[in-house]
Amino acid sequence: MTDSNRLKRLVLAAMLLALCVIGANIKIMGSVAFDSAPAFLGAILLGPVFGAFLGVFGHLTSAALAGFPLTLPIHLIIAAAMGVCMFVFGWIRQRLGKQKIAGVVTSDVVGYAINVPIELVFMYPLLKQAVYVYFIPLTIATILNLIVCEVIYAALPKRIKEVAFLRWHS
Repeated sequence: MTDSNRLKRLVLAAMLLALCVIGANIKIMGSVAFDSAPAFLGAILLGPVFGAFLGVFGHLTSAALAGFPLTLPIHLIIAAAMGVCMFVFGWIRQRLGKQKIAGVVTSDVVGYAINVPIELVFMYPLLKQAVYVYFIPLTIATILNLIVCEVIYAALPKRIKEVAFLRWHS
């Protein structure tokens, strides 16, 4: 990859990071916000590793803006789960196709599954019954973040989706 393409990828990552911060300010409940739509988009455009970084950064920004309502250690665990979610989402999209319906549906379903029920199962030992309070807001936020991501990706012109600096490998 040329230095020019590396720079373009870095600039796009920086723009998506900025969008994570903006989305982190649009709250649904506590630290649940619109910070993950840019991370999902980054996982599609830049690959699983960039997506994971954006997911971690987006959640930690959202949690910090909310004052870490569940405590910093719990938000670090959630951030790690967001990183895993974005990595797996991007990996599935890479393997099954960025624009193929199977890739879109599978990555969205798995992204939701990791971000809501699986994450809440892992959080249960720490938060006990309080996890039930988060199910509906997390479900709404995750679905809306996925919709925003998919609408933006679908609206991108084909020439943008196929530009050389967006070609990534595992």
